[in-house]
Amino acid sequence: MKFQPIHRSRIVAALQEYGPMTTQELADQLDLPKKIVASCIANTRYLHPGKILRVVRRLPVTGQWGRDVAVYAAEPGPDADCKVNPAKRRKQVQTRYREKHKALISARSLKKIPSPINPFMGLVARENRSALARYSRITG
Repeated sequence: MKFQPIHRSRIVAALQEYGPMTTQELADQLDLPKKIVASCIANTRYLHPGKILRVVRRLPVTGQWGRDVAVYAAEPGPDADCKVNPAKRRKQVQTRYREKHKALISARSLKKIPSPINPFMGLVARENRSALARYSRITG
């Protein structure tokens, strides 16, 4: 893929006009493939380090694996410090996992009860479990 300076000027103009954006937002704004925008930004940052484009912050990626998404601005200077505390990131991942798999975790925790009343009790909301347990004892 050949690098074209016209893309760089369009990217810089868009960043100056609309403010900091990610590569996906730039690609949508300029109607270009994301691959072209990403390679143009990478080449510009390689050829002119700290002079044209810089990373102002990083957005965390959720729902998929990968690096955090860089947000670029058309201004000179060093990149922003984007260090992520590994313990904090791990806690965020575990929280998302618990939210996503709440029913499964509840069902597993019911196995620890010596006499389970209903195998589907883990799928019921916690606030309704006691009422359902009483009902199943009466009817069962």
